Amino acid sequence: MDLTPISSVPGMAAAIRLTHRHRLPASAAGKLTADSLVETYRISTGDWQEEVDSAVHVIGTIADRLRRLATAYGQWGVFDRNAFFDMQPTQASLLLRLSERVSTVHAIFYADLLLPSFQRVEQYWVEEFFPAFHSAYPFYQQPDRRSSYNVHFLEIAQPKMQAYWKRLIQVVTATQTVLRSDPSFLAAAGGGEERDRWRHAWAMEPAPGLASDLLPDLATLPTLTLSVTFPLPVHRQTGRMRRLRRTWRQWRSRRHRGR
Repeated sequence: MDLTPISSVPGMAAAIRLTHRHRLPASAAGKLTADSLVETYRISTGDWQEEVDSAVHVIGTIADRLRRLATAYGQWGVFDRNAFFDMQPTQASLLLRLSERVSTVHAIFYADLLLPSFQRVEQYWVEEFFPAFHSAYPFYQQPDRRSSYNVHFLEIAQPKMQAYWKRLIQVVTATQTVLRSDPSFLAAAGGGEERDRWRHAWAMEPAPGLASDLLPDLATLPTLTLSVTFPLPVHRQTGRMRRLRRTWRQWRSRRHRGR
């Protein structure tokens, strides 16, 4: 099973859940931090409360920038997301998804990926948990059939992941709680959409040998993913002028027949 970049808590939960189905992945967090992020997107490390306080400020700023995106989008001949969000191209490709539809623009910002606690979980899954799981598989209930790889996964790799995962959920939940008083965040909260994106993973059997707290219910997963939809500028809408002319001709024809 090919792996898309892991950029949200639901996506991370899906990846852990289907560890047995994936090929060796590359770390999205590693790519994101290969070049330094500008100060606007830097979230402090430290204890969980320090991370939450910093995340509240950063994500509030991002939500406000997304609110202004609708106005700015139409002012560019070709919208430059790297310049508008002040990111390197690789960073923008990981954090932001922009898609133009017939008459609207849909933007998603994967803010979970900016959290140090998320980056730690994602990188640990790629670099330690994933290889430890595949080295240990298959898992046996009988102690006399266990290998040193089984023991390493069950007694070292998995407990460490459980601790990192617990910290991540604590940080995201606390950050969400504070941001619920921010109108810009509430207007752009995209948790439902992001959970739906990964729903297919919960229709599959999870990887064997995983602890129950690494198999959370999808509906319970918090995320700071942001999502906005706004009208595509008229001059960018494919066929817009043709439709307007057709409508105008039809109106004039009906008016003429009614005389």
